[in-house]
Amino acid sequence: MRTHFFKGLVVVLLLCGDRPAGANVHPNPAVGRKEDSVKEQALTILQGKCNVCHERQNPGKVFTVSNMETHAPKIYKQVFVKQRMPRGNAIKLSPEEKATLLRWLETQGVVMEKK
Repeated sequence: MRTHFFKGLVVVLLLCGDRPAGANVHPNPAVGRKEDSVKEQALTILQGKCNVCHERQNPGKVFTVSNMETHAPKIYKQVFVKQRMPRGNAIKLSPEEKATLLRWLETQGVVMEKK
């Protein structure tokens, strides 16, 4: 129940634009919106496919809108380089979800080569 509350809260914060002044400001407003959209899509994937286990197994690595950039290099390494996440057989990333994460990681400058 608490998990749904926090997920809902994050969605509300994203929709309300709860950001510091000047965050994601780009000279071309269309580019800034595109980056925001990719970030929101990536956060949705991280919450739905990663936080499910992280909340139980690794609470220090639960992804939020405020910390996902910090974890971007590790996400890239674990998902795309080592291909260790998500673990197990219960949760898989679809090709579309992987592509979305990769697009977001590219905006973070952590992608060394496309897979």
